[in-house]
Amino acid sequence: MTQAEQARAERRRSTWKLETVNSFAEAEAQTRAQWHKATSAERFEAAAQIRYIVYGKAAATARLQRVLEVLPGP
Repeated sequence: MTQAEQARAERRRSTWKLETVNSFAEAEAQTRAQWHKATSAERFEAAAQIRYIVYGKAAATARLQRVLEVLPGP
């Protein structure tokens, strides 16, 4: 890994949060609480990142423009 890649990896690692749970229900509750606490911009950015991971950049620009429409916020 180059130094730039190592620095990027370290920045990403510093944002990780590790939690311990005793059941799937508790994990689900923590996940829901996290998303309820997030702003709409943070939720949108997370959805966009997941879409990019699943479909890639080319698929997002070629196909999804015909399907998705971004509406102005309040």
